[in-house]
Amino acid sequence: MLESFEIHNFRLFQHLEVRKLNRVNLIVGKNNAGKSTFLEAVELYASNASPTVLLDLVESRQESWFSEAQPHSQNFISNSVRHLFCGHKLPIIGEEGISLGEVASNTKLHISAAAYQNKNDDEGTLRKIRISDVEVDENLSNVEFFLIAEEGERTRRLFSLDLDNKDLREIRRRNRMISGSERQESQFKYTWQIVATENMPNRKLAALWDLTSLTDVESEVISALGLIDDRVTGVAFVENSASDFRTRENDQRIALVKIKGIEEPLPLKSMGDGMTRLFHIIVALVNARNGLLLIDEFENGLHWSVQPKVWDIVFQLSDRLNVQVFATTHSRDCIKGFDQAWNNYPTLGAFFRLDEKNGLIKATEYTSETLNDSMDMDVEVR
Repeated sequence: MLESFEIHNFRLFQHLEVRKLNRVNLIVGKNNAGKSTFLEAVELYASNASPTVLLDLVESRQESWFSEAQPHSQNFISNSVRHLFCGHKLPIIGEEGISLGEVASNTKLHISAAAYQNKNDDEGTLRKIRISDVEVDENLSNVEFFLIAEEGERTRRLFSLDLDNKDLREIRRRNRMISGSERQESQFKYTWQIVATENMPNRKLAALWDLTSLTDVESEVISALGLIDDRVTGVAFVENSASDFRTRENDQRIALVKIKGIEEPLPLKSMGDGMTRLFHIIVALVNARNGLLLIDEFENGLHWSVQPKVWDIVFQLSDRLNVQVFATTHSRDCIKGFDQAWNNYPTLGAFFRLDEKNGLIKATEYTSETLNDSMDMDVEVR
């Protein structure tokens, strides 16, 4: 479990420190204060700078866009991953890049650019040898630029920065087709699940339910759905033959719920946004055992009256299943629900607000008592 987290030079964070994290962490702040960016940084760290995750983060914000009308540049600094660095600029060779890790750690994960040149080693074998900035001259014909990840004395080349957006998309597509075992998930720092603002893709949700069904946590999911409708007795995923064969959803499976007193099962989505959101959160949570769960805009679709009970379940299950939860919100009702649950589990929560001050994003951390006092005094904490 992450006890603290420090971010340097990632997106809008020049430097950010959160010195106290806990089992369940809620992040608040105004628009563009960095709530979602904080989740991205945690995911990137958990993945150990996975190239797939790096490219997914760029693609998710449409930062890999290109136009045939754009002049094509062979300069590596125009690579779309530049958007992950503060100021949307790749660091020059030898310059510090992104740094992620626990505050007191001496071996943080560093992501930067490096130059390599094909040279013969002492045994006469041609290898890519890393060269310094002073060794890069105007003749770049034998020099290749890479995005690299460094931790301690270990360095990994992630991918060439000379690739254009089309090439990067092809790498991303191929990587996503590779099975989990082949991706060597053992190299990840943590396993993790994500519930985005628009929920998870349906195929991923179906796959997670397959891992949940008929296990000891299936009843936990059904019980959670009872917060919204206590008539729910079961869930199943079935093939949807009516899916449009012209789309990627041609083999889509959809979730059906069994309702007490109604003979036929009903589509989960027909039960409303709240039921759907709750199902995504709890299924992701039980599948994040011994890892991390990232939830962006926790409150989406959930009525204010049910949020304290949802938070209560999140606190209970995350502690039982050894899951560390990071969630964001801009809803005061969501904060109130979190505050109530935190009071019930005072050793498990952490809360901080992100604010822009003098051009820098800073974190203000709250204790359970200071958050409770702020809510009682109707102080703005969002």
